[in-house]
Amino acid sequence: MAARITKEEALSFLLTHLVIEKNQPIALDQMSLFELMNLAAQGADTINNEEEAIPHEILQELAQNFGAD
Repeated sequence: MAARITKEEALSFLLTHLVIEKNQPIALDQMSLFELMNLAAQGADTINNEEEAIPHEILQELAQNFGAD
């Protein structure tokens, strides 16, 4: 079974969503990049493992967690 979305595509969506749609400034330092990569990997895994998952909804929900400590 082919993956519905790659981690790279998920990362691209997250960055676009945060910067363009939410107008959230992002400083891409090591910690924020690590956090974004983890969110992208989690999103891609969820989307690829759940047949009923709606990709943009999963990734938008994960984007809400970005920067929350």
